[in-house]
Order: sequence, then structure tokens, then C-alpha cells
Amino acid sequence: MNIKSIIRFSSFAILFAMIISSCKKNYEAPPVLTDPNIPVTTTIKALKAMHTVSGAFDVINTDITISGVVIANDKSGNLYKELYIQDATGGLSIQLASNGLYANYPVGKKIYIKCKGLCISDYNNMIQLGVRALINGTYTLEGIPAPLIANYVISGSLNNPVVPKVVTIADLNNPPGVTTMQHPLLGDLIQLNDMEFIAGDTKRPYADTSYYKRSGDRYIKNCTSSTTLNVRTSGFADFAGKIPQAGNGNIVAIYTVYSSTKQLIIRDTTDVKFNNPRCFLFEEDFQAYSTTGSTAMSLPGWQNIQESGDVPYTLASFSGNIFPKVSAFTSSTMATTPIKSWLITPPIAIPTGLTPKYTFTCSRRYPAGTFKAMVSTNYNGGNNPQASTWTILTTLSNAPSGAFTPFDTFGPFDFAPYIGKTIYLAFLYEAPAGTPPNTVGTYEPDDLKISKN
Repeated sequence: MNIKSIIRFSSFAILFAMIISSCKKNYEAPPVLTDPNIPVTTTIKALKAMHTVSGAFDVINTDITISGVVIANDKSGNLYKELYIQDATGGLSIQLASNGLYANYPVGKKIYIKCKGLCISDYNNMIQLGVRALINGTYTLEGIPAPLIANYVISGSLNNPVVPKVVTIADLNNPPGVTTMQHPLLGDLIQLNDMEFIAGDTKRPYADTSYYKRSGDRYIKNCTSSTTLNVRTSGFADFAGKIPQAGNGNIVAIYTVYSSTKQLIIRDTTDVKFNNPRCFLFEEDFQAYSTTGSTAMSLPGWQNIQESGDVPYTLASFSGNIFPKVSAFTSSTMATTPIKSWLITPPIAIPTGLTPKYTFTCSRRYPAGTFKAMVSTNYNGGNNPQASTWTILTTLSNAPSGAFTPFDTFGPFDFAPYIGKTIYLAFLYEAPAGTPPNTVGTYEPDDLKISKN
């Protein structure tokens, strides 16, 4: 190789190395987003206080600037063209007519909003910031048009801490003199501890994943109260088809309302950490199942056995509540054959170190026949429960002939004798042969629970 070739090759190598070095330097040190530190003239709480009449459209005509940290976006699909931001005084829904907002507005990003020209209104008591639009002669609140977003929303620093406010269910009630629309926690990222989904909602997905993509309502509660809260999920959320966790624990969510109904919106399933044991050792409310008409109910692990006669347990409903039902009113064999029908739970393990108690509810009508609640430790799960030993906990009979009774609670029955054992619960419906059909009892058991203490 001659000297000119060597020089030419060396120069090329040096230039190539400089290019590679330059590329590497840029890759390792991306530009840092600088916070513009725009003067903030009011708080989110003060801005929301400007909207006092539900359904009104309050256009902002003065120079007002707010700022907040993004606490929720549309990444999972559970929000649509919407962000939630929060400052030290509260949270707020921001309506933006654009998709894929999470790319520009990740959780933890600080943003500034110049509010002059925007409109603050509410959607059934949930305050939102957007633009007023006249559509078919009617004012509505719409998202800020995509080409105009940059005129109003200015990006700030990234990776700001996002810490939910730890609250109780009682904290979500309206403070004295405060309307639902002005509740101080609306739009905030909150955390509720020691919660769990109701039994029926641990057997079905968060929302509808069919063509119709209907939103889902799944309910949570704690161990000390019957009060429930609605976890509302869009059918377009990427976790809509997942089954909620069946344990107990903490949930983080945006607190919202629809009219007077309290609702929680999770950002994705990582907001739900229900990894601890549930409040009850066993519970069944039957809400996860569909009514069966006159067809025998069939649930996983349960036994529906006609020892004698032709009367199965079915699943019925009243006012949205689903429950087992048994009645010999339409029996074609009772004239000559006694009715004996069993409904038996799956096996239930009772741990040691507890003082468990059992309760159930039951609605009933008509006096003839009996309905027994029982427990067994030696039933084998087969089709001959009469061959096992059953302890009768209570016998229901002589129900009124008029209207159905309420779903009265029976128990608590002390299950201390069963700690460390596996048990089965059963209901046994009996009516003697020849019982007049218009007097034979109807029984509707529901809400079976075995508590830990």
C-alpha cells in the first residue's frame, strides 16, 4: 500500500470513528426536558370552585394558569381522550380531542394549562375542563381540538412523584355543606386499604370484551361494612377481559362520580393489589351466574341432588339479586312421592387458630314442608348425601302464605367444632307425599358466609 493510500485510509478511519463517537454520545445523553416554570395564578381547587351549577358551561375569560402532575392517562384504554392532573389542592379531568395522549403526557409529567378561552363544566357532577361547543343548537363540553392543544397545554418536568391519598370509604361521603360536585377528593388519585371485590365479581371479567364493549361495574367492600364502591371499567380497556383478583388488599384509583354514584377508575390492574386472604373463609352470593328458569342450576363444585321426587334447585332473581330457589309447586310426582332435594357446597377447609361462624339468608313463602341447613365432615361429594352424617343447624318451616318474607339472616352458627377440618354445607328441602301444591313451601337461600371470627 503506498503512502497516499495509507493517508487516505487513515483519514477515513478517523472520520468514521468520529461519527460513531458522536452517535454514541447523543444516544447516551438525550436532551433533558426543562421545566418552563410558568407562573401559576390559581389552584385546581379554586378553578373547580368557579363551577357552581351542575350542567352550566362556565367559559373562562381571564388569564388563569393552573399546573398539575399527570396522575392518569389513556395508556390502558380505560380513559378516552382524557387526562387527570393533580396539584396539592385536588384533581381535575382534562378533556383533549386526541388519541394516544400517554405518549406526550406520561404519568408523573408536570403540565401547565392556560385556561383563558377554555370552559369548565361537569358530566353528571364530575367537573371537567375542556372547550364549549355548540352542536345542533345545544352547548356541550368537548375536548380541546388536537391542533390547539399546544396553545393551552405546556409541558413541564418529567418523573414527578405520584402518591395516592390514603382514604377510607367514609371520607368519600360529602362533608357538611359540600355538594357532590364539589367533593374535595373528586378527580384525585386515592388509595383504599383492606378492600376486596364482592364474591360474585371475582368470577367474571372487569368489562365486556364482545363486539359491544360495554363498560363493567364491579364492586368492592371491606371486612367491616356492607357498603360497596363501584369499580367502573371501559370495555375498551386492555384489561377488560381479565378476572379481578379474589384476595384482599389495597386499591389505587381515580375517584369519580356519576350523578350521586361513587365510582373508582383504575389505570390498569397493577393498581389492584389484592394479595391477602379474603374477609371470609367462604362466601357465595350467586351474582356471577345467570338465572335458569325451571332448569336445574349447575355451579362448579356444587351438587344439586334429587334424592326423592322431581324438584331441583334453580337460579332465580328479584330486583337484580340472583339466588337459588326450590319449590315443589309444579312437581308432577309429589302426589305419591315425597320430595327430598339437596343443594351442597364444594368442600370448605376450616383453618386452625380461628373462631369461625356461619350465616346465610333466606326468603320463604307458604307453610308446608321444611328446609334444613346442615353441615357434614364425612360427605364424599357423591350422589348419596343421605349416606353421610349431617348436623342440622336450623330448620325453617311454616312460612307465611302471603308475600315472601325478606331475606332474613340465620346464624351466626358457631363453627369452632370444625376448625382443622374440611366441611360441606347443605340445604335439604322436604315435602311429604300428598302435600297440596298450593301450600307447599318455596325457599330462596342466599349470601352464604363463613367468617374467620
